[in-house]
Amino acid sequence: MIIMSEPSWIFAMDDDELLKNGLELVFPGGNPVLLIKTAGGEVFAMMNKCAHASCPMMGGALEGYILECPCHYWKFDVRTGEYLEDREITIPTYLCKVEDGKVFVKIAQKQ
Repeated sequence: MIIMSEPSWIFAMDDDELLKNGLELVFPGGNPVLLIKTAGGEVFAMMNKCAHASCPMMGGALEGYILECPCHYWKFDVRTGEYLEDREITIPTYLCKVEDGKVFVKIAQKQ
């Protein structure tokens, strides 16, 4: 049985390596996480699978806070993970922060 402990902040990458209006797939704690940096420099983190058909979101197009799935063009808000056409459908998101030029993601660790 896998028990999840309290989430902890895990280093994901250096902030200056994440380009504005860019996406980067990282694996903090072995978890596939898509980091997103908006044109304004805000950083968000979400699972790298579309809620529709598990398509990788890494190849998606980012416009403002909206990330479009590259497979079927579903659009999701990177702040909440919500699908714009039906907000009950979501992609899991993670808390993230930038400190001292480093991006950290908050993920529950397996024990």
